[in-house]
Amino acid sequence: MTISKWVSLVYAAAAILIFIVLDKSFEWIGISLLNPNFFDYEVLGSYVRVRTVAALVGAIGATFYAYRRADIFAYLSEVIVELKRVTWPSLDETRRSTIVVIVFTILLSAYLAIFDYIWKMVTDFII
Repeated sequence: MTISKWVSLVYAAAAILIFIVLDKSFEWIGISLLNPNFFDYEVLGSYVRVRTVAALVGAIGATFYAYRRADIFAYLSEVIVELKRVTWPSLDETRRSTIVVIVFTILLSAYLAIFDYIWKMVTDFII
């Protein structure tokens, strides 16, 4: 896949994410700040409401604006080029690293619990 196709895929994913965020934001605004039925008028059945259309228009507008900006396109292209250079760990390396992190976390938690108990005893003795 070429870099421009990956960038287009990122824009499409961003448009979907923006749509979801705007739809939920408009739902919250309509419920908490305005009349509860303000954004709930049905446009094309019970699934397409005013807030859904507004979120769709906002997502398309924001994505189109970002797509027209050359600096955003260049930034995303650079990110994709750098991600292609990354050496990703294998499944075995990931499992071993996860086990090391879990064991270290348990040991550190036990160490802190022991010192917390000791300092509690010291402060109770002093008080």
